[in-house]
Amino acid sequence: MLYSKRLVTLVAVSFLVGACGSSATPTPPTPPPAASTAPSSSGAAGGSSSPGAGDTGPGPESGTVALTLSSGYSEMDPVYKKAADAYHALHPNVTITVSSTDLRSYETKLTIALPTKTSTDIVEHSLAFLTPFVDQSLLAPVPPWMQTFVTSGVFDKFVQAHVTYKGQVWGVPEFVSAVALYYNKDYLSAAGVQPPTTMAQIMAAAPLLTKYDASGAVSRSGLSLRLSGQGSGVAEKFWLWLMQYGTPQAPIGLLAQNSAGKFSASYANDSGVKVLEMYVNMINKQPLVDDTKIGSDTKAFEQGLTAMFMRESNVIGDIAANAPTLNYGAVQLPTTTLHSTESFDVAASSPHQQTAWDFIRFLMDLPQQQSIATISGWVPARIDLDYSALMAQQPAWGAMLVKDPNYQAGYQTDYLLPEWDEIETKLATHLVATYTDKSLVDNPTGALQRLQQFADETNTILKAHNDFGQ
Repeated sequence: MLYSKRLVTLVAVSFLVGACGSSATPTPPTPPPAASTAPSSSGAAGGSSSPGAGDTGPGPESGTVALTLSSGYSEMDPVYKKAADAYHALHPNVTITVSSTDLRSYETKLTIALPTKTSTDIVEHSLAFLTPFVDQSLLAPVPPWMQTFVTSGVFDKFVQAHVTYKGQVWGVPEFVSAVALYYNKDYLSAAGVQPPTTMAQIMAAAPLLTKYDASGAVSRSGLSLRLSGQGSGVAEKFWLWLMQYGTPQAPIGLLAQNSAGKFSASYANDSGVKVLEMYVNMINKQPLVDDTKIGSDTKAFEQGLTAMFMRESNVIGDIAANAPTLNYGAVQLPTTTLHSTESFDVAASSPHQQTAWDFIRFLMDLPQQQSIATISGWVPARIDLDYSALMAQQPAWGAMLVKDPNYQAGYQTDYLLPEWDEIETKLATHLVATYTDKSLVDNPTGALQRLQQFADETNTILKAHNDFGQ
């Protein structure tokens, strides 16, 4: 498990912020201080981060080049397409096609496309998901000049660790995600509830914020829980609640790592029981707080169907685009959060690796990095950006850009294990079925037994990969 004391460094570079989610082109930034020595992308005159600093690589290939980039985040499409147009203006021989689909479908496509050599040239995902493809030599090694850039200081050490596997850089950080608790200000005010900052306050507030229709069914959830969905997301949200029962100095993860670097399941315990009972009781015990029949997640929050829910920063951009009058706020999770990095890699089968790496480097330059927050709502991976304008416009950003080193000390991220996606996905499947099991209502013994069953499976998977140890 990786932990960090990530501190967002603010320098003289400012965002040009219109409405959050706007696709307006940012004004070229003032170069950062000399301490940030990231090299500029080949040919990026007038828009580079630190002109002439360091090796920029060989640049794009000559001749006609048709490059492709795929993503699991559709909200990033405008960022990439805008950058593709700017790169094409500098290099008219290069055209770049951007495509995206939902994250789970994208993961399925990558699982098929990379081994069959039908992948796009550039792929975007977390290294935690891509480690099996690294082990199978299906991703191109990051060129030495790009590795130098990644470790130059333009990304903090935590983000660098997110793209380092078996002692080598395997990816270039693009954006990071942290999770916070969103709340509807009007609903909290009407209920006389303050934004909750502890688990006790969250548990106390949720029932007070729940509304029911004439039949007694939930018409507005007090706390929207991740109860279903494809892939690993259900387990991830369970993990996030699990973290809140630890401390930044002693965080609780889904896995525990021993001194020999081996792992074992660490959620079949009192903290895991508290989280599982929270889910089971809130959707099965009267009065209900949430319901599988009501809307959930971002859309439900925007439609006023939930008072609180837990999610990443891209919600801010989505609200700006789809519910701009929503009166909402966000607070950091009580103890710590999951802090992960999405990064770029190049498929080993790509016939245009040289140009692909050059375009990735271009995407790291400040104009493109600035676009990430203003267009998509995600947090750029670079640390030399000033978010004060964003936070002045929408204070909810403050819940994502936490500067408290004690809070940051407990940051957790996905485990860089080839079997990690299998572990999390199988756990998610079990949890979905378990949440609706009424026999577990107010039944901590039964909850612990169920979690132990899941943990045994997790450990079996770890053993199969020679990664188990207690």
